[in-house]
Amino acid sequence: MKPNANPVVIGIIAGLAAAILMAGAGYVSLFSVVLMIAAVTAIFVAGMGFGVVSSIVAVALAALASAVLAGKVPAFIATAVQLSPAIVMSYLANLARPADELGGPRAAMAWFPLSDVMLAGAVVSAIATSGVLLLHPDLDAAYGALADLVLDLMARTNPDVAFNVTRAELIRYLAVLFPLTQGWQMMVALFGGFYFALRILAAARRNIRPREDMPSSLRMNRLSIAVFLAGLALMFAGSKLEVVGASFVGAVAGGYLLAGYAMVHNMLRDKSYKLPALIIVYLLSMIVWPLAFIIFLAGGLANPRRAIALTPHNSHETSETQN
Repeated sequence: MKPNANPVVIGIIAGLAAAILMAGAGYVSLFSVVLMIAAVTAIFVAGMGFGVVSSIVAVALAALASAVLAGKVPAFIATAVQLSPAIVMSYLANLARPADELGGPRAAMAWFPLSDVMLAGAVVSAIATSGVLLLHPDLDAAYGALADLVLDLMARTNPDVAFNVTRAELIRYLAVLFPLTQGWQMMVALFGGFYFALRILAAARRNIRPREDMPSSLRMNRLSIAVFLAGLALMFAGSKLEVVGASFVGAVAGGYLLAGYAMVHNMLRDKSYKLPALIIVYLLSMIVWPLAFIIFLAGGLANPRRAIALTPHNSHETSETQN
């Protein structure tokens, strides 16, 4: 039997750990991505191992601790925004129902599809990101300062080259590019935290949701295409709507990107050259990352599906059905 654990205490521990890791991510740029994934992992461990109350306590305490450490109220909002999708994802990931209610076999449980969990995380992340950006009182000034920095860097790097882009045009690009980038980066961090939390909980025998075969199950569902297209339309609507659209496009694109890499892992399954092939794929992704981003995003977009994990009662072994 699993020993009883107080979900509030677990949430407090996870929240403090997440706050410390996020503070480190803000100062150590080289490992910022790793530390951010570790912070999200702590929230997922609390949520998927000990329930939604534990994850809510963890996020609330992490946000409060970040505000105290930074000495600024906006730090509370920024931390809550970045970690809140993990609450929704961990709650949905633990949902299951008898498989025969969905036309599946008797004596089996059907778990909430991973593709739906990913889409929910993308939607919550996009709403939170666009909301914070639109409510930011000095956002235009921040974009202006960043544009000045970029133009100054370009002038010093290539003093003999005349650049056609103006400061106003660059600010407009940044207003779309920033939420776009923030969206897909958050999805990568969220999935990283989700994956490692599942591994940790399975090793500790505290997992509620069974481990899945990620290469075959990590996809976005068909509804994500409508969300993606709606985001694209809003990006060209101008004004504040473009921020909302860019946030949604970036978040959903991050899901497609992950699905594209999962497809590669699935195609190389059981191949004798799997390891060197994966090394080459990831090295090329770092060298020619814009092209790799487009290719893997297109791959994930071209293969939407909804795999439902099935487990016998009281079992952690999974099989899948597709919808």
